Amino acid sequence: MEIVKLKPEEWEKFRELRLEALREDSESFGASYEEAVKYSDDDWKQRLVNPNDNIIIASDGGLAIGMVGAYQEKGEKLKHAAYIWGVYLGKNYRGQGIGEKLMKKLLEEIAKNEEIEKITLNVNVGQLPAIRLYKKFGFKVVGTMHKEMKVNGKYIDDYVMEKLF
Repeated sequence: MEIVKLKPEEWEKFRELRLEALREDSESFGASYEEAVKYSDDDWKQRLVNPNDNIIIASDGGLAIGMVGAYQEKGEKLKHAAYIWGVYLGKNYRGQGIGEKLMKKLLEEIAKNEEIEKITLNVNVGQLPAIRLYKKFGFKVVGTMHKEMKVNGKYIDDYVMEKLF
């Protein structure tokens, strides 16, 4: 098992895993597979260029099986905050502690940026294992966003969670 921050030249691993996540767990993400599959190679490459953004993947025997991403907010008033997005682990690998390893590595990378004082994320209220994982790392629910997504005619609420440093 390997947990690493992706380099820009590894954008194809990111694309493959992100498309899998959007296809397999469509209710967990604001983006859709149908939209993302149309992105150009340059669109995918851009996601890995900013040094203050992080995409961490878990690989098993060279196969990318999980990921988590975060970016630093832009602008003078917001740059103290980071936002976690795209947390995904292939179904066959869940419940084995890999999500914890991904989150630990991501938080280590974020902590290297001394400007960051707060991390925020959104999570589907039905994603109980994910919510437990985030709480384990000190995130707290600070609000509920009702009808945040609409998937196949069904509304989904999200919790907003944050961790302060």
